[in-house]
Amino acid sequence: MIPLVNEWQLQSQLNQALQTQHRADFSLWLAMLSPAVEEMAQFFPQPLDDEPKKPTLYQQLGVSPQRDYAMQHHDVELFDTQHQALVADGFSQWRLLSLLNPNPVVIKHDPKKLSADVTESLSFHTKRRMSATPVTMPTADPTLMYDMLQQMSAMNS
Repeated sequence: MIPLVNEWQLQSQLNQALQTQHRADFSLWLAMLSPAVEEMAQFFPQPLDDEPKKPTLYQQLGVSPQRDYAMQHHDVELFDTQHQALVADGFSQWRLLSLLNPNPVVIKHDPKKLSADVTESLSFHTKRRMSATPVTMPTADPTLMYDMLQQMSAMNS
């Protein structure tokens, strides 16, 4: 969805609503110009086809996007290709292939995993939040206060 940024995208509807003092229409057209319109919009304007889409620098240079740290299903083939290049053509060809197609850093990437020394330095509240264990709140008993007052009055008498 393309957000409405300029008044010219509404043609003269905003101006007409203002001149005819239609507050509801003016509020609607004005709300369409706000950045929060995407959250409540029921309509989608047509994209502007005037501008040709320019290729990004990554596309121009033929660079693949940055890979994930974890091992993926096609990495075994990549290892085999790098091994064949090392055996057949030597270290320079292997180095070139490993730089063009980087190897995975870890077998399984877990962004929430922290090292032991970092985990030890965390506060109790942070550790509990990371483990996602909910705080158990005791249920309030309205009659318990009355019982406590009865016990206190019995001890004072």
